[in-house]
Amino acid sequence: YTMATAHAGSVRAIRETWGGGCDGFLAFSTESDPRIPAISIPHEGEESYGNMWQKSRSMWRFVGTHYIDDFDYFLVGGDDLYVLPQNLRMYLKTLGNPEEDHFVGRRFKSNIYFNSGGAGYVLSRGALRKFVRDIDDPDCSAHRHTAMEDVMIAQCLADLHNITFTDTRDAEGRERFHPFAPGHHLTWRPPPKGGAADWYEQYNREWGLKTGKDCCAPDSV
Repeated sequence: YTMATAHAGSVRAIRETWGGGCDGFLAFSTESDPRIPAISIPHEGEESYGNMWQKSRSMWRFVGTHYIDDFDYFLVGGDDLYVLPQNLRMYLKTLGNPEEDHFVGRRFKSNIYFNSGGAGYVLSRGALRKFVRDIDDPDCSAHRHTAMEDVMIAQCLADLHNITFTDTRDAEGRERFHPFAPGHHLTWRPPPKGGAADWYEQYNREWGLKTGKDCCAPDSV
C-alpha cells in the first residue's frame, strides 16, 4: 500500500529492485497508474493512516476476488519494505500445501499474537480464501477504523478460523522476517535494567531476542 506521491520514488525503487523477482506485483494507492501498476480502490472511511484496517480489507478483498487462483502465497507490505523474493520463495516451499492455512511473518505478542505489518506478512491461498469469505463478519471487526491492520487480521483469522501465526525462525532461532532495517537489528540491545520500557523487547518477551550477528537468519526474507 502506498500513496500517489510515492509512485516516482519508493514504488519505482521497488519495481526496479526486488519487485521484479516476485511472480506478481500490484500496488494499492490513492491514484491508479497502469505503468507501475497501481490501482486505487474504494474503502470505508477516510484516507488516512488511522484507517489502515479498512484500506487493508479492501486490498485483500480485491486480491481474493481477482487473483486467488493465480498464486500460492500473497505478501502484503508498505512501500518502505525490502524483500528478497528468492529467499521468501524457498522458505514458503517448506510449509507444504498452499491450500492449507498459513499465516506467515514476524510474530509479535501484545494482548494477542499477530504478525508485524512493518515486516510484511504472507497469507497462503487457503488462508486468504477463508479470510475473504468471512471478511464482512461482525466478529472480524468489519467496520472498525484503526491503524492496527496487522492486529485486526490476526484476530479475525484466529477467532473465526483458528489460524494462528507460524514460527518463522531458522533452526538456530534466528529471525527471517524483520520489522526494522538490517543495521538496526544488528545493533539493537535490550534496555538496561531499570531503564525505560522497550516495546520491541516487550512484544518478543515470550520467546526472546537474539542480538548482534545472531539477530537475523542468513536466508532472511
